[in-house]
Order: sequence, then structure tokens, then C-alpha cells
Amino acid sequence: MAQNRYVGDYPVIGIRPIVDGRRGPLQLRESLEPIVWAMANAAKKLFEENLFYSNGEPVKV
Repeated sequence: MAQNRYVGDYPVIGIRPIVDGRRGPLQLRESLEPIVWAMANAAKKLFEENLFYSNGEPVKV
């Protein structure tokens, strides 16, 4: 009998921060980039602290 019922590696969660790529006089991309990265890091922290694999380990992000 296998020690772990799951066959293979556990899945990894991927977070892709997307910033509006349009450039122009308002420089929207440059102003939003730090905000989007902060949101992605906050999501990563939330997942790592609250989601666990079936063996009890925190998920990998």
C-alpha cells in the first residue's frame, strides 16, 4: 500500500501579475506596476498561509 494516495508531485500555484501595457502621456504602466506587484505578493502570502496539500504541507506558490 502506498504511503501517499496522490501519485506524482503536488501542483504548484502560479500567479501572473498583469499590468496594462499601453504607453502614453499618462504613463499608466509605470504608475501601476508597484501596486500590481504588491497585490501579487499579498495573494502569494494569503495562499501560503491558508491553503495546504492533503499531507498538511503549505501549498507552493
